[in-house]
Amino acid sequence: MKGVVLAGPVLLLVLCVAHAEQFKRFGDWRVHYIAFNASVLSAEIAERYEIVRGSHKGLVNITAIGPSGRGEKVSVKGRFKNLLDQTTKLDFREIDDKGTVYYLAAFDFENAENLRFEITVELPKHGSETFRFQHALYREE
Repeated sequence: MKGVVLAGPVLLLVLCVAHAEQFKRFGDWRVHYIAFNASVLSAEIAERYEIVRGSHKGLVNITAIGPSGRGEKVSVKGRFKNLLDQTTKLDFREIDDKGTVYYLAAFDFENAENLRFEITVELPKHGSETFRFQHALYREE
């Protein structure tokens, strides 16, 4: 993904959809998720969304597509563990981009690190759901 320049109103939703349709279905909800190296973002996008880029900086993007078919407001909590079983809390912040809502959490990682993520979403009129996924991250040179 080196050299990718992304722009547009729903930049991270596009990243999420473009990455093999990673999502979990919970009733009428689809929760899309992705973890990626923040260095793939253009400087303009990083500045607009106040994201620190770097070869060791990662992002998790969560988008909850509700019955309306749009990214909706939900509550998101999460954490990840590395291979040494060290746990790091993810602090998600809400991005409302022209009516589409998604959640970002930044974190640091080591090269070739396989991380195990645990995400909990509180979905309106549905309740709380927790899911897990793994993702290996590599530093961009």
